[in-house]
Amino acid sequence: MLANIIQSFDFVLSTDGAPFYQGSAVFGYFKAEALTHQLGLDNGKVRQAWYLEQDAATVGSNQMPERIDLTNQQNPLFAVDPKRPHYRLAGGRLNFVDTVYLLPNSGTHKQGYCYAERTIDPSDWFFQFHFHQDPVMPGSLGVEAIIEVMQVFALKQDLGGELISPRFMPLLSNVKWKYRGQINPLNTLMNINVQITQVIREPNQVTLIANADLSKDGLRIYEVTDIALCIKESEQDTANAAANAEVKG
Repeated sequence: MLANIIQSFDFVLSTDGAPFYQGSAVFGYFKAEALTHQLGLDNGKVRQAWYLEQDAATVGSNQMPERIDLTNQQNPLFAVDPKRPHYRLAGGRLNFVDTVYLLPNSGTHKQGYCYAERTIDPSDWFFQFHFHQDPVMPGSLGVEAIIEVMQVFALKQDLGGELISPRFMPLLSNVKWKYRGQINPLNTLMNINVQITQVIREPNQVTLIANADLSKDGLRIYEVTDIALCIKESEQDTANAAANAEVKG
């Protein structure tokens, strides 16, 4: 009889012999029965959004959070500004969130908080690619959804406002990702809490660091700690802008 298998491993990614990413992970191979009865990270407890579980003093505001509809492709967050073409959400297949609720001065560190939701559709594009006869939302796309929520926070707060041509960039950081479950076509709702822990401003760069969790139908299955997002000056765009200004001058 096939048993459940837990495997631990280390990995290094490199290009032309130069390492650029490394980490360690634990992965499991489970029988269908085990996957059917996933309990998540809280032993089966169903959770509400963080801001709904807190009292008004903890949340830090008696006002309702700002609601941002990302199902509307005309939302300005997707719009391309010719002068700042990279300072926006990607949209299309890289839009993994339907709605974001934003409280800019709230959260566990009072640096900002977002709650996000996505209605799960069995026809979602990623189910047919991952895995064969076992369709689930890839875990990396769940993390990508968290990053998208952080981008929404950054854009709504205009954290790159002082940069000439800002763009979102990955940042080397020590991210910890723990997960106990998968989103499949039978689930109905993906829920995300993002707690901004730091906003670091440096010359030509702003860095967001956050802790986050992701749930399926209220069952918390991902916990991501110290995930980082960088808003950085686009050197090529800045150089082009300077060259154009010089020509016009």
